[in-house]
Amino acid sequence: QNEEMSSKIESICHGYENPANEIKTLNCDRLAEPFEKLRLEVEKSSNKPKVFLLTYGNLAMRKARAGFASNFFAVSGYQIIDNAGFDTAEAGAKAALDSKAEIVVLCSSDEEYVDLVAGVTPLLKGKVNHIVVAGNPVDQIENFKNQGITDFISVKTNALESLQNYNKLLLK
Repeated sequence: QNEEMSSKIESICHGYENPANEIKTLNCDRLAEPFEKLRLEVEKSSNKPKVFLLTYGNLAMRKARAGFASNFFAVSGYQIIDNAGFDTAEAGAKAALDSKAEIVVLCSSDEEYVDLVAGVTPLLKGKVNHIVVAGNPVDQIENFKNQGITDFISVKTNALESLQNYNKLLLK
């Protein structure tokens, strides 16, 4: 029986100088692991960052972008503060300040961002750590940065890298 087993092993390994060097092991890393680490950092921290979703304008776009932004930051365990939407940029900015959130995410359509950014950044700049636009309005990025927007999040954003940076900046 041992001889038969030896013969089978030899036939399987025939042609390999050292089978251990030829056989590749499977990678057992879980893709969610880095995100779980981010969440644990937040749970262990004395500060759980708050994210205020400042929703404005076109209902479909603001809801879509608020949903994206909520999921983007919630994966790290940040507290998400949502709302039904604001009629004016000023009302949204006041509610954002009242929330004491470290991050305010503007959620609207690309077309409405021009007015929204112009309306809220003078009221929030210097009082909120991060003013973020949900979306990638490529024609306005430099203009918005000059007005005080600190970041843009979209499907093109490296979520893990971005959230790691936020954790470094916000956690105590």
